[in-house]
Amino acid sequence: MKQTWEDLRRQARQIENEIDVKLVSLSKLGTTIQTNSSWGNGGDLSSHSSSTTCEAMALQIEQLLNKLSSLNDDLAEAVSTMNQQGAATPSVLHILERHNGILADYKQEFQKLKGKIHVEQERADLLGSVRRDIAAHKTSGADRQTELLMGEHDRLLSSDRMAGEALGVAMRARESLESQRRRLGNITGQIMTLMNRFPAINNLTTRINLRKRRDSIILGTVVAVCIIILFLFM
Repeated sequence: MKQTWEDLRRQARQIENEIDVKLVSLSKLGTTIQTNSSWGNGGDLSSHSSSTTCEAMALQIEQLLNKLSSLNDDLAEAVSTMNQQGAATPSVLHILERHNGILADYKQEFQKLKGKIHVEQERADLLGSVRRDIAAHKTSGADRQTELLMGEHDRLLSSDRMAGEALGVAMRARESLESQRRRLGNITGQIMTLMNRFPAINNLTTRINLRKRRDSIILGTVVAVCIIILFLFM
C-alpha cells in the first residue's frame, strides 16, 4: 500500500531527529580523540576504543542518510502526483524543499565531521607511534648504559684482583729479602770472627763479599720489577 504524504513526512522527521542526535555524538567522539591526541595518549586503548566507536557511528549515520534520501524521493514523487491532480500547494512545495535542504545540510556536516575525525585519528596514531619509538629508544639506551657499567665494574674488579696479586708477590719478595739479609748478616759476623783468628781466609771472604753484592743486585732487581708491576695495575 502506497504511503500518504503525512506518513512520509512523519518518517522523514523521525529519521532527521535520529541523524541530528548521532551527529552530535559523533562530534563529541571526535573531540575526545582530539583531546587524547593533544595529551599524548594516541595509540592507547582508550583512543583505539574511541576510533572504533566513531567508525560504527559513522556507518549508522550513513545508513540513516541513505534512508532519508530515499524518503525525500518518495516525498518528491508524492508532490508530483499532487501536481498532476492539481492538489499541490505552495506550502507542500516549501516542505519538500525544506526536507531536501535538511538532508543536504546533514550530508555536508557528516562529511566535515568524517574528515576532521580522520585527521585526528591519523595525528593520534602518529603521536602514539612516536611515543612508542621514544620509549623503546629509552629502554634500549638504559639497557646499553647498564651493560657498559657492568662491564666497567668487572674490569675494575679484575684490575683490583691483579693489583692484589702483584702486591702479594712484592710482600713475599720483601720477606724473603729480609730473611736472606739476616742470614747474610749472621754469616758475615761469623766470617769476621774467623778472619780475626785466621788471616789466611781473607781471600775467601773477599769472594764471598763479591757474591753477596751480586745477590743484592739480583734481589734489588726483583723488588723493582714487582713494584713496577704493582703500579701498572693500580
